[in-house]
Amino acid sequence: MRPTTRATTLEYALLGILDQDAHSGYELRRLFADTPLRYFSDSPGAIYPALRRLVARRWVAASAPAGGRRRRTFRLRAQGRQALRAWLTQPVTAQAVVHDPDSLTLRFAFMGQAASIAEIKAFLVGYEREMKAQLQVLREYHGALARGWPLTGRLAFEHGLALHETKLAWARTALRAVGGAKRGPDDRPRPARRPGPRDKG
Repeated sequence: MRPTTRATTLEYALLGILDQDAHSGYELRRLFADTPLRYFSDSPGAIYPALRRLVARRWVAASAPAGGRRRRTFRLRAQGRQALRAWLTQPVTAQAVVHDPDSLTLRFAFMGQAASIAEIKAFLVGYEREMKAQLQVLREYHGALARGWPLTGRLAFEHGLALHETKLAWARTALRAVGGAKRGPDDRPRPARRPGPRDKG
């Protein structure tokens, strides 16, 4: 299944977090401020509009304001879990490897809670394939032109090559690790929850 509505990477990150547990907007902001997710903005001007869009799509449900600070609790709905799973399991593309590698890392981080072992393997096979192809392009470019570059330019380019080589090695290591993993109760994607009374409205 593929997403029928285009969402931002921030919105998918919110879905992934809410797939783990319900949170208030303030709690979500703290997660973005205090964890490796901090490369996303934790400002109210980023988080709350994204939550409102997810609620409008009916991917996320929001409680009525409660408490002295009138906080609302956000939780993932069945439609949101389907959208998250579709995003996580879509094929790895050359476009993503070149222009949006951080989203691939984010997808992989959340796959363990929503994708099967077979789908995780497929992701890693695609990641390895596209990273290998991109690395070959960069090596050919380097071999043809690097001798004419200034020293610092050549070293900077070789820094990028080293990063791609590290990512390729990681993909192969991860594929071996996932291939050797034993399937347990937590390895199977959770079935979509049946809609309940709180899903209406």
